[in-house]
Amino acid sequence: MEGKKTYSNASQPVNPMPVAGDKNCFEFYLEATSQYGEYDAFQHLGYRGKRSEFLEDVNSLAYYFQNVLKIGRGDCFTVFTPTNVESITAFYALNKIGAIVNFVHPLLPTEALKESMEESDSKGVMIMDLLAKTHVKTLNESGVPVIICRNSDYASKIKKPVTRLGEGTVTALYPKLKNRTEYETIVNRYRGKSVEGIKNNGLDTAVYLNGGGTTGKSKTIKLSSKAINENVHCLGYIDHIIDPGEEGEIIILPFFHAFGLVVAMHMTMCNAARIIPMMQFNAKRVVRLYKENRISGIIGIPNMFKKLYHTKGFDGPQLSNTRMMFVGGDDCSTAFINKFNDMLEKNGTTARLRQGYGLTEVGSVCCANTNWVYKEGSVGKPLEGVEMQIWDDEGNELPDGQVGEICISGPTIMQGYLVKGGKPDEGLYYKDGKAWVRSGDLGYKDDDGFFYFSGRKKRIIIISGYNVYPVDIENLMDTLPFIRESCAVEGYSSEGKPLVKLYVRLFSPASDKQKEDYKKIITKTCEQNLSKFSVPHEIIFRQDLPHTPLEKIDFMKLSEEQKTG
Repeated sequence: MEGKKTYSNASQPVNPMPVAGDKNCFEFYLEATSQYGEYDAFQHLGYRGKRSEFLEDVNSLAYYFQNVLKIGRGDCFTVFTPTNVESITAFYALNKIGAIVNFVHPLLPTEALKESMEESDSKGVMIMDLLAKTHVKTLNESGVPVIICRNSDYASKIKKPVTRLGEGTVTALYPKLKNRTEYETIVNRYRGKSVEGIKNNGLDTAVYLNGGGTTGKSKTIKLSSKAINENVHCLGYIDHIIDPGEEGEIIILPFFHAFGLVVAMHMTMCNAARIIPMMQFNAKRVVRLYKENRISGIIGIPNMFKKLYHTKGFDGPQLSNTRMMFVGGDDCSTAFINKFNDMLEKNGTTARLRQGYGLTEVGSVCCANTNWVYKEGSVGKPLEGVEMQIWDDEGNELPDGQVGEICISGPTIMQGYLVKGGKPDEGLYYKDGKAWVRSGDLGYKDDDGFFYFSGRKKRIIIISGYNVYPVDIENLMDTLPFIRESCAVEGYSSEGKPLVKLYVRLFSPASDKQKEDYKKIITKTCEQNLSKFSVPHEIIFRQDLPHTPLEKIDFMKLSEEQKTG
């Protein structure tokens, strides 16, 4: 079985990406794709748009931002939409004129939107029409211009256009929404217009992204164009499009997350693939897209790949077109990766599901396995130019094999957290003349230079002085065929002592007797493979487990139940 190979050191493919230099993201995109000429750059509901059309829309928006809204270098504009084509054109248009894009989760409550716009001093906001209703008051009170984008902005160009679902009722809201302009109106009105743009401003802040914060508290992270481009350049060798525009890549990650913005979107755009954004992850729709298109690559988090693996029709000959599958954003067990790779091998593709590691503070991915350099169970080796170390609490580097905090330095790291009145480089740590990010994650490095993820530092369960890592328990559960997903959290005995509590979701309904049998199997499996402190004292079966908007299991919500239950 291919997945059981533990190490490969074959020659690395040629990297087609330009060097980052001082270019902004728009300049980097132009340089990376100019060699390919005209091709289908994006797809929405069956409509394919050419690179020239995409650039026309970018230029129209840039003209509108600069000459109508008077947005200039260093100003900020909020993008409050799902993963769609309009978000991509807005990103490149604002980047071209030197403005900062504040990406905000489109399902956050209106108070969170208001807080984010005030914190970033946003000069305007783009919002999806179907999501605008609950934010009318906030947007009107802000007084800033509002760009409305709709599902039909590009779908209306299809010969047999799709129904504009829900747009009639939304249009009725427009009179109540002040300072609004439709995206479609802007790109049509200013088509053919252009602006010179800002050149070689790669060190300027390009985006504000909201992250979990390495200390556990949500923070706004500043990333420069250079950090983003360096990340894409470093990852450029992972896959090289052979047939620009005909090979597509499905974008199922949101742009308010660095993994989605930098790797899934910017790298795909610069690689001249036809980008196919999905506003909401749907496994059945991914299967349809695979069958209707030549999909060369897909990037996601573990739970997305698990859902695809168990979705009827995904396991099929259409996978033979895929060369790259990359998983990150959370730990993925070796057991699942091996099963998934068996399926890929059976369908005749050279692609293998490879795991990496990263966080928004380091511009997304900083460490990765590839098809030519990988080790089973690891998250790979650091990217070129990126330095990774394992530190103790005092900032001392630990020897190989010892668990400590994963720390990262290099050209892809953030400029700092956005803190009004704070230092510009808030959140960075300096050692030996270098800026470092302390990830808040635990892991270790082996003597071959491969890194391993052990879990969140804040998520450790300490029992009788012993560190229990929930991720070890959850990964072990992936070896049991009756478990769909699981989550281990800290529970408490009647005396208030910490213990392991395991939540389990089964593949199919089970009787009480079956559940008791499953509990015995789970306990025995843990006893045979983990320390006695890691054996769950309580196992709870649930029909569903809570998930975050990124499809990760929401362990924080389950943990909170222990405190309030």
